[in-house]
Amino acid sequence: MKNKLGYLVLVLLIAQMTLILLSWLITAAFPELPMRSMLSSEGIRWFFGSFVSNQLSPLLIYFIMSVMAAGAFVRSRLYATLRAMLSNMRHNLTSSSNHFKILYREKVGLRIALVEFVVYVIVMLLLTAIPHAILLSVTGQLFPSSFSSSFIPSLSLIIIVMSLSYGVASGTIDSVAKMHKVLVGGLEIGSRLVPTYLIGIQLYMSIKYVFML
Repeated sequence: MKNKLGYLVLVLLIAQMTLILLSWLITAAFPELPMRSMLSSEGIRWFFGSFVSNQLSPLLIYFIMSVMAAGAFVRSRLYATLRAMLSNMRHNLTSSSNHFKILYREKVGLRIALVEFVVYVIVMLLLTAIPHAILLSVTGQLFPSSFSSSFIPSLSLIIIVMSLSYGVASGTIDSVAKMHKVLVGGLEIGSRLVPTYLIGIQLYMSIKYVFML
């Protein structure tokens, strides 16, 4: 995985350099085309002046929230317990004796997490499914709307809450230090994706700039 990410970063860097060079060559040869050169004075000012604003897209928040939720989901062992429960249900249907043992505290934690998820679903339905719901757009649509723009952050947040609740109830989180470790676990793994994100977003914004999209 690490090697693949390294190659991906290299490909994105080559694509960025290629775009810069091609934008200059094409606009020099065909100035009438609706394109902008990244090596012009305007292009250079755009590249340096808008780099920070280019990175501050909703995708950054989606990325941070998603990796935090994934890390908490796994490190709290909620994922492992859910997997064991589903495996036991499958074995019951097939009359198999190969069952995973789920402790009482894990069952309690799992029930709390499932109740929290059901409450989240009910609240989101009340905020989106009824007429003139708050999270719908002015025209009554789901996409785009407040719901669509906040879906990934809100889903990530409920997964984090469920994971922490499960961890406390099951005993996998028994201190503030462990809670913090669970929360940053996904960020530690997701940090490997940061170079890919930075270069990928800048390449995407550069394509939009060059082709005036």
